[in-house]
Amino acid sequence: MPLYSYQAVDTKGRRLTGRMPATSEAALEQKLKQNEAWLVEAKLHKNPLRVERATRSREALRNYSVDRRELIDLCTLMSFQVKVGVPLLQALEVAHQDCESPALRQVLGGLQRQIESGSLFYEALEQYPRVFTPHFVSVIRAGETSSKLPEAFADLRDYLEWVDRIAAEVRQASLYPAIILSVVSAFVIGLFVFIIPRFEALLKSTNAELPLVTQIVFGISDFLKETWWIWILIGPVLVASLLVSRSYSKRVALWYDMVKLKLPIFGELNWMLAITRFTHNLAMLYRAGIPILQSLHLCQGLIGNLAVKKAVLDVEEAVKAGSTISEALRRYSIFPPLLLRMTVMGETTGNLDHALENVSQYYGEIIPRRIKRVLTILEPALTIFMIAVVALVAISIYLPILTLMGSIKG
Repeated sequence: MPLYSYQAVDTKGRRLTGRMPATSEAALEQKLKQNEAWLVEAKLHKNPLRVERATRSREALRNYSVDRRELIDLCTLMSFQVKVGVPLLQALEVAHQDCESPALRQVLGGLQRQIESGSLFYEALEQYPRVFTPHFVSVIRAGETSSKLPEAFADLRDYLEWVDRIAAEVRQASLYPAIILSVVSAFVIGLFVFIIPRFEALLKSTNAELPLVTQIVFGISDFLKETWWIWILIGPVLVASLLVSRSYSKRVALWYDMVKLKLPIFGELNWMLAITRFTHNLAMLYRAGIPILQSLHLCQGLIGNLAVKKAVLDVEEAVKAGSTISEALRRYSIFPPLLLRMTVMGETTGNLDHALENVSQYYGEIIPRRIKRVLTILEPALTIFMIAVVALVAISIYLPILTLMGSIKG
């Protein structure tokens, strides 16, 4: 496509300069009018392909990665600035000066240059897919189209803060049990590999008759002493194999996520987290003015569980075929009755986003309590397990000693 350098004037009389691809000068003028600017002068580049490639190599193809907290700060700052009437370019300049991250500062500079060249804000965001997800771009696009950009930034800030909070709760739910289980496993392996063999050698040297429980404990000790390195390696190998299989096989990934939903204690937590992500994202996208079909499509990549994602994909197809959302959701048992009732009410009253947000808030309040309950049960259970193992080992050692002492006295 031909590339033009242009000079234009906006509604406040300010002179704008930049570059923009367009099929003709008339198309360029029409595109500028959509941005409330009027073309003054245009110049066609002799080698637009080379200039376009250079521009893309400098700006569009940069694979920056930005921390979530930095995006939260950016959305907060942009929301306040745009809300009080600061022009978008000036707001980006303030954010650029205020930014401490070198990567995000480069991205903000690239956004400014592209907007100066005539691109819309969401079009500029699309050039940095590793920084701004399709979900992020879609919300900004809806806000830019409906002149609700401050609300779009505020919604994204609230969403990113919610994701940060959910991630912290997931870490809390998984990290503490993992540490406790690792410590208990190391204790048991150390006990059976290093401590019990010493007592075994001592008792066998006395030629004392060993009770059945002592023989079982010594047998376990001999087995672990010969194979302890296998048990240390088997965990990382299984985890790595599962991660690789999930990456290359959709069936394995779907099976893994279905198993996560059926775990005895953590399955319900995983299910509630997936439902919370689905309802929260669908509510935010729909509230931003994105059509329901597009909202259903965009939120599928934000659920975090393929089993629930597959059900949402089927719901999208059913809505395309003419079903209401509540009718489509009712076909799948993975969606809770609360979501079905709230969806019906939302469709009836025309406040679907509020209904979905209520479901998300409900599970958002339930999840931390369930996590605390799980941790409250898990800690004493592991403590009792350790006490039982130590008691079993102690009994297996002291029984033959007591038998030996009785035979000496007799």
